[in-house]
Amino acid sequence: MTQSPKAITKEIDDLKKLVRSESLITRRTIVKTSQKNEEYSLRSKVERQQKKLKQEQYLRRKYPSVNNAYKHYLMTMKLVKSK
Repeated sequence: MTQSPKAITKEIDDLKKLVRSESLITRRTIVKTSQKNEEYSLRSKVERQQKKLKQEQYLRRKYPSVNNAYKHYLMTMKLVKSK
């Protein structure tokens, strides 16, 4: 079972390409998984949510029209929930 040098070279090149593509997929998967489970990312998400809520409260206090719109929103959500 002797193969020509060109066939062996082609096979090696194909294997190199396969290894590169698989390593890239593996790295992306590892990064995604670490981002999902990372404690600091969860903390930052909570902090961003709290900051957003504080900003909304500030706007509701400062601008009456925003507060009225928020009250209408709450009323609509209650009506939808009750049905």
